[in-house]
Amino acid sequence: MERNIACRPVPANIPGYRQHLKDITAIQTETVRRLVESDATPPMEVAAVLEDIANKFLDMSEEIRGFVLSQQEGSPTFAPGSRGGAVPN
Repeated sequence: MERNIACRPVPANIPGYRQHLKDITAIQTETVRRLVESDATPPMEVAAVLEDIANKFLDMSEEIRGFVLSQQEGSPTFAPGSRGGAVPN
C-alpha cells in the first residue's frame, strides 16, 4: 500500500520535503480509513499500525527540525538521520 515511498530518499530541501509529507500523509490517511472501516481488523493490529504512524510523524518532525537547524547554521541542505533537539527560538 505504501507504493515504495518509504524506499525513496528523503528530499534535501523544504520544497521537496513538502511533497514527501503530502505523499506520506495521504498513505497514512488511507491506511487508517481502511482499518477503521473493517470490523475484521484485530484491535492489536490497529494499535500496531497507529503506533507505526505516530513514529513516522515523529521522524518527519525531526527531519523538519533538521532542515531548520541546518539553515540556521548556513548549510544549504539537510543530512537525514541527524537527531536534534527542539528548534531554538
